[in-house]
Amino acid sequence: MTTPTSMLAPRSPHPGSAKVDALTARTAGLGTPRWPFISRRSTERPQHARLLLRPDGILGYADEREEDRDTEGGLWARITSDPTGGGTVKNALPHYYRQRHLMRELLCQVCAGAPARHRDGGFLFVLPDGPKMPSGLDMEGVREATPPVCLRCADASAAGCPRLRRCVALWVRRPVLYGVHGLTYRLVPSGLQVAGPGMAAYETPALGGMVATQMVRRLNHVSVDRELTAHLRALGRAPAIPPLPERQNHLSGTPHQSATPPRP
Repeated sequence: MTTPTSMLAPRSPHPGSAKVDALTARTAGLGTPRWPFISRRSTERPQHARLLLRPDGILGYADEREEDRDTEGGLWARITSDPTGGGTVKNALPHYYRQRHLMRELLCQVCAGAPARHRDGGFLFVLPDGPKMPSGLDMEGVREATPPVCLRCADASAAGCPRLRRCVALWVRRPVLYGVHGLTYRLVPSGLQVAGPGMAAYETPALGGMVATQMVRRLNHVSVDRELTAHLRALGRAPAIPPLPERQNHLSGTPHQSATPPRP
């Protein structure tokens, strides 16, 4: 399936991302370590939608809505939103629209506020399930769907998330919008068929054959913070370890701000 990049024209800015009533969501605990903004609840489920191949050669929905595409023209899987806080939190499963909002705006994945910033301008990204020894690790140019985080939420999350026992803390000066991750489709004689999971860069033909579930950035100008990595890993093993107040010495601004709801 080939698609001219001119067919993947952006829609209006910030289309319908994460239709969540922010005030109601706050009362339900959304935007806290108990329910990180990115995390899905068991009551928030993917929705079926009839896919078709449009005349311009790219995938679309028969009843396509504005929020189904991001600003670069990528088609997104549909999912329900439950701001009342029903069910249980599924930390390993991101909510498609909320993840998109966080990565688009570069907000903390837990509280949806401003992420921690290094004095050189870098954003704090804490990647789960990293290597055993991050020393000398080359993370330059890695493509990542995990949004940044603030220091307060990084500490709170590390103390309660087993996946962060092997995390890697990165300061990233240029987290460049790259593309999306999701399911790719191909056209066969019987119709559209899932080809499997994959990643597609924006402004490439591959984008037209994908239904996205996560937005991806390429992390450029990266430095591994070995001290913060060791601190966060230690919190996962022994939650009683206090945070490191001296870590503010090389940060600019405040490490935490109040949550910002998605733009309509």
